[in-house]
Amino acid sequence: MIKEKEKLLYRRGVIIVGGGAAGLAAAKTLGSNVDYLLIEAQNYIGGRIRTIDAVPNVTVDLGAQFIHGETNNLLYEICKSLDCILPVTDIKSNEILAITSDRTIVDPEIIRQVLIVWEELLDEARSIFGDTTIPKNYPLSDYLLEHLKQRLLSAIPSLDNLVDAFCDFFNKGELIENGCFKLSDLSLAEYGSYEYLNGLYEIEFKNGGYRPFISYMKSFIPDDNRIRLNSEVIRVKYLKENHQLLVNIRHHDRTSEQQQQQISAILCDHIIWTSSLGYLKENFSSIFVDEIELIEQKQDAINNLGFDVINKVIMIYEKLFWPENVGDIILLQAQKQKSIEFSNSLKNLLKTEKIDIQLINTIIEAIHRYVVLPSTNIPILICWFGGPAAVLLEDLSEYIIGQICHEVLCYYLNISFKLNPLIRVLKSEWYKNKFIRGSYSYYSIKSSTKDGEQLRATYAPDGIPRIQFAGEATSARAYSTVHGALESGIRESNILLSIMNK
Repeated sequence: MIKEKEKLLYRRGVIIVGGGAAGLAAAKTLGSNVDYLLIEAQNYIGGRIRTIDAVPNVTVDLGAQFIHGETNNLLYEICKSLDCILPVTDIKSNEILAITSDRTIVDPEIIRQVLIVWEELLDEARSIFGDTTIPKNYPLSDYLLEHLKQRLLSAIPSLDNLVDAFCDFFNKGELIENGCFKLSDLSLAEYGSYEYLNGLYEIEFKNGGYRPFISYMKSFIPDDNRIRLNSEVIRVKYLKENHQLLVNIRHHDRTSEQQQQQISAILCDHIIWTSSLGYLKENFSSIFVDEIELIEQKQDAINNLGFDVINKVIMIYEKLFWPENVGDIILLQAQKQKSIEFSNSLKNLLKTEKIDIQLINTIIEAIHRYVVLPSTNIPILICWFGGPAAVLLEDLSEYIIGQICHEVLCYYLNISFKLNPLIRVLKSEWYKNKFIRGSYSYYSIKSSTKDGEQLRATYAPDGIPRIQFAGEATSARAYSTVHGALESGIRESNILLSIMNK
């Protein structure tokens, strides 16, 4: 039974919608002297940053996991000062182990050469950004299809029997890199709009992950009365007569057996909106139904920009059973590889649970890489999923998806899965999360930089910015990243402060 009550609570100067990196940055920048309230729909602060305790004294990040780049990166500077970055010298397992589906180990020198060709080709694809002769609906997939195989064979003639497997591997990796459902959705014309900062591209955290960063950002919020968790903004209306915004909020009471939901209302002067693009895609037109001009300003941009999902399966073991110096295990699948024979217990479980064989095959085909978590001595592998498999795995139990990933790995390594059992499996479910609906944004073949500009444009119905938009998707050059989200929250708060200080 759901009870709904409506009452006008009080007035606030600023409402920040969303408690992820952008929302926290907005709160920190506004400072305690500004009368703000941060409203978060979930039961935790962090948004797509979600650090959890995996086993005693070991944490893992279910969402954002890396810092991307060092130079001119405020996130890097903050985390460096917090001493939560893992020094490169502490990463002992940094070799790549590449195995084909017939269980052959690929020569590391071939891997090195292949990676050079791949990076050179991507650099060329990025350099196309700004070339107005390239139609915006030309996808990266067509560019790779035209050049990748030919380039690999030209540079490494001996690669002939593996070239298709490498192309398949790179395509799967690029899905995860960009967060898109398929590479035919990814715009070549805008591919180079993302700015790679100098320094390491993927900077690892010490054990604790992003938790120290979130704690640091939250410490600038003077008291818990400035935060409302389990509270979803469901309607925003601009009131012309008094130049204010009426904000309706649904509060989810998860402690109640009856799952009561109370509707409250707040008046405010300004809103900084930081929710994910995925959430906006589903809810924008209903939340702002009264603001026709705002919908006309942003709806096309929200529809055009890309936002799909990647997920990860985190596999925790009691003991190491892969080479100690290996930090990255990649699987190269032949087009006509033998089907993997699962254990009887897994086959029986799949049958009992009535899990479709095609679903399982889609997941197996998507498995292409296991990455060692370097921040702990506990053996932990992370298996990344993009494309359809990223959505499908959300409906499987942690045990089933973990066992599938485990048995596939053991098949490639040609070892018994029984000798090295999993002690725990965790998986992310970012698509199922109705307040996130995916991972991070990208420029689709339907979009251009103009859509990004429209998404971050302020809404000023009376000539004064009343609703501002932040979040990684609003970043011009750092979309998809935590530092992009962080900078966007600072950007919008500074705009607001300049208005308030006039």
